[in-house]
Amino acid sequence: MLGAWDRRDRPPEEGAAAELPGFAVDKTFFSSLKGILLETELVFGIVLVSVFAYDAFKIYRTEMAPRATQGDHQ
Repeated sequence: MLGAWDRRDRPPEEGAAAELPGFAVDKTFFSSLKGILLETELVFGIVLVSVFAYDAFKIYRTEMAPRATQGDHQ
């Protein structure tokens, strides 16, 4: 309860932290081991999803998309 009173009495913050309270970036977390692992996992996940999407599209184009055979030309 005391923390809420202290926050209420302070002047408002400026910048991005004032717009989204609770969503400030903790730079010490990202420089820690857990933060570095999280960043690596996110980048690896993005690459993995991109590879899966490309592979699925390639399979769709080669096997599922209708093909024109030589007898179908008009």
